Amino acid sequence: MSKIVLILLLPLLMYAKMLELGEEVEIRTLSSQHEQEFTLVKNGFWVIAWDKETTALANAYFRNNGIKKDQNMIVDTSQIPSGIYSMFVAPKMQAFNHPILLSKDAQYNLTLPYKEFCLTVLHIQEGRIDSISFVESYEALKKLLQ
Repeated sequence: MSKIVLILLLPLLMYAKMLELGEEVEIRTLSSQHEQEFTLVKNGFWVIAWDKETTALANAYFRNNGIKKDQNMIVDTSQIPSGIYSMFVAPKMQAFNHPILLSKDAQYNLTLPYKEFCLTVLHIQEGRIDSISFVESYEALKKLLQ
C-alpha cells in the first residue's frame, strides 16, 4: 500500500523542488485579505510567512513600518481548513491595513524556500532569486528590509 501512495505522490514531489539562488520565480497575482488583487513584485522582496508565529512577526513589522512598492507579504494559507480560515484566520487578517497576500496553492508554496520557525525573505531581481534569507526576529527583518 505504501508503494502506491509513493507512486501517486511522485509527480507532486518532482514538481515541488524548492527554488534556489538564480532560479526564476513564477510571478503570480494573489488576492489580499481584503480581496484585492496584487501581482508579486519582479524586483524587490517577498516576505513569506508559513504559520501563525511567522505571520505575527511579519504583521508586526509591516504594521510599524508600512509596506513599500517593492515588497510583498505572502502567507501560505494552503494548509488551513476552510472553516478555520473563515471563522478565525480571515477576521484577524482583515484587521491589518497592509496587504497580506494569500497563497492558497500548495504545489506552488512547496517550491518556495522554507526553514522551520522562520520567515522566508526572497530578494527578487528581474524575476530571479538574488538572495534567500531566513528570519527569526523583528530586528533581523528590519535590518534586511531597510
